[in-house]
This record gives sequence, structure tokens and C-alpha cells, in this order.
Amino acid sequence: MRILFTLLALMYVNSLKAQDWNSPDYIYDEQYEGYVITKEGEKIRGFVKYRNRFIMQEEVIFFADKDDNKTKKRYFTQDLQGFGVADKIYECLAYSGGASVTDIRALLVVRGSGCIKEYVWYDRAAGYTTMTLMEGESEEQLGNRKFPPTTVYYKVGDDIPVTAKYFEDDFTKKMGMYIKDNKELAKKVKAGTVGYNKGMYLEAIFKEYNESCQ
Repeated sequence: MRILFTLLALMYVNSLKAQDWNSPDYIYDEQYEGYVITKEGEKIRGFVKYRNRFIMQEEVIFFADKDDNKTKKRYFTQDLQGFGVADKIYECLAYSGGASVTDIRALLVVRGSGCIKEYVWYDRAAGYTTMTLMEGESEEQLGNRKFPPTTVYYKVGDDIPVTAKYFEDDFTKKMGMYIKDNKELAKKVKAGTVGYNKGMYLEAIFKEYNESCQ
């Protein structure tokens, strides 16, 4: 039973990692249908320039009319609630990949439903501009070397998101506190119940939490 639970947990984790930035349907620097959501909550539809995965977290190049350069407007992510471009959705949160908890940046949505949402943040590797495809490497793998991804979680109502690293020091205590409003689930975690007692089960715990949260 323990082995089965572990396999199911790992299968769930892998199923969430199907986010593929380098879709052949989209071309860098081209405009695609999209929108921005201002801080005031106004949703403005138009066209958004498709850029690299790091810079999209900081600013958005928006056109009300893709054929009229006069309608171009640059938005910085700290001034938005979120935006969309092609099939990608971003939400702006107090996370910028470092120690700051005040910088607002756009995070790519991986799983947007549930009380605990999942995002991906992309850093920028040193020398990324000179990196080229290695033998047997896909464009997506190259992209992940240039812009190393970090999975980020945000629980609705919290001030700031967290990463898996947050739970590394005393997993059962920190996770138990994080999901404390689900008393039954938190009890399993705090008791060190197999399947709830290690970081490898984090995604499965969040899935169970989301299934019962309001």
C-alpha cells in the first residue's frame, strides 16, 4: 500500500508538469490575442507581444490594435493583477524569485483552481544569451537551462506565496500549520502518517486539501 501511494503521488506530480513554454504554435516577438487586468480590476482585451519567459514576468507589451503601433502600451507587472497571452495566463503576486516579499511579479499559472494554486517562476541563468542546443536536447530543455523554473504555491488569503523549500526544515510542523484549517488533513501531517510526512508528498497533500476546501 505504501509503494502504491508513493507511485500515485509521483504520477500526480508529473501530470502537473506538462507546461510547455516552447509551443511551435507561437513565435517570439509576435503579437497574440490577450488581455491585461489592471489593479482596479478592469480587463482590457487586445494583443500581447510574446517574449522570453523571464521578461514576461516583469513587463507586458500590449496593443489595443495589433496593426497600429500608436496603440502600444507598456505595463509593468506591479501595476497589474494579471494578464494573458495566447494560451498562457499570468497572475501578479508578491514573489520575485529572491528574498524580497514586496516586489510584485507575474507568475505563470500551472493550476489556477482550488484554494492552493500552483505557478512557475523562471530565473535567468548566467550566460543565457550564449547557450545553444546540446546534442539530444529539446527546445524546452534548452529553455529550462536558460531560465531555470521554480514551482511556486499560493494559498488564497495569504500575503505571500511559498515554494517547496519553505517546508524543507521540519516538514510536518510547517505543512501542518500551512493547512491547519483542514483539521483532519493537518492531523495526518503532524502525526507523521506515511504518505503525509515528507516533501515528496507535497503535491498530493495539496491536491487532497483542494478537494475539500471552500
